Amino acid sequence: MTKIEPGRTAIELASVEDVLARSQRPGPHATVIMQFPSPGQLGDDRMVRWHVRRSELVDAGASDASLAHLDELVEGLERRSETVLLSADDIDAAFCWLIDQTVVQLAQVGPCLAMLAALDELSERTPVIAAVVDHLGADLFELDRLDFTEIASVKGDHVQTHRHTGGDQAGYQRRAEAVYERNADAIAGQITEHAVHAGAQLVVLTGDDREAAAVTDHLDTHRFTVVAVQAGSRHDPHVADRLRRAAIEQSLIQRRTRRAAAVAQLREELGRHALGIEGREATAAAIAESRVATTFIDREAIADDIDALARDTLLYGGTVVVADDLGAADGVAAILRYAPH
Repeated sequence: MTKIEPGRTAIELASVEDVLARSQRPGPHATVIMQFPSPGQLGDDRMVRWHVRRSELVDAGASDASLAHLDELVEGLERRSETVLLSADDIDAAFCWLIDQTVVQLAQVGPCLAMLAALDELSERTPVIAAVVDHLGADLFELDRLDFTEIASVKGDHVQTHRHTGGDQAGYQRRAEAVYERNADAIAGQITEHAVHAGAQLVVLTGDDREAAAVTDHLDTHRFTVVAVQAGSRHDPHVADRLRRAAIEQSLIQRRTRRAAAVAQLREELGRHALGIEGREATAAAIAESRVATTFIDREAIADDIDALARDTLLYGGTVVVADDLGAADGVAAILRYAPH
């Protein structure tokens, strides 16, 4: 249970298991996806947006109890300037913050939770380690979905200056380069330690370009994807906000890359006429026989049975991929665990 205001609680859907558990409730489920602007933000019209969606839910037959739960949730939920999925039945309400700001807005009432956006948000989502680096150290952060937390500060060595250099500028430069290289190695070591502990697969660096490149050289880029961005430098009061947004954007890029690879595998299987099938009827039949490893659903495919297909896939131990422009019949396809006889 996640506290949203004194005396109020709401259930946060923070994993695929949470979504699956809620989708098995008898329903009906009233679900909304909407922008949730922060106070003072341009377009600060949270309640106007909600009342539009609420009217759509009323027209779709939402119960008074579910609407009351959603009213309370919208009023009390933290305003994070993000997109949020809100869902309620006659018992209580739940929410799921969505990183992807381009997700399709909706208001829907049905026997199942409208779960595709939440599944896309929560499937294969690992934290991101981000760092602001310079020659003397780094500030490390962890992005866990939308939460961006400073987790460590690395203090490297300073270059020792001598009163009498004897004009040996080249020697001083060599000492400086050696110190900076040690600092880069120390920063990379801390990043690796935190990334392994968090299960992160993506590292985002900003700050001094040369030092970011040096840190990258000391990271195992076969183990992590490392991306350098322009978000500011250490001691910049706004760097954390910019780095958070950059980390979210890079996380979305990684998600789309994985999604594209999965769809490419599906198309290969469909082309070989082996483990690939398409169409809702064929996919539903294979899910019922527990033969589906992965169900693919086009983001634009909206029908009463779509969320049931996703739910049943998960119940039978499969995974769900929400894709753009899938190009499959009925917007649904699957990769099977084994070929039919």
